[in-house]
Amino acid sequence: MSEKFRNFPVIGMFFDKSFLHYTWVSILFSVINIFLLWLFIDIFRIHTVIASTAVIGGTFILRYAFFRVFKIM
Repeated sequence: MSEKFRNFPVIGMFFDKSFLHYTWVSILFSVINIFLLWLFIDIFRIHTVIASTAVIGGTFILRYAFFRVFKIM
């Protein structure tokens, strides 16, 4: 059954192993973003602009490093 879907140009890419790795890593880093923003803004009382810039920039670099280490990209 899955062979039928793999032959479709757009749908077939979702069955690729690298797409599944990309998906779970993206979900993980989204959760980390939310947690760190909550921690910095609500607990540490850091201004929103500063906290969001630091968290988003930091996790962007960490996500790239994570992709490179696990050879997802």
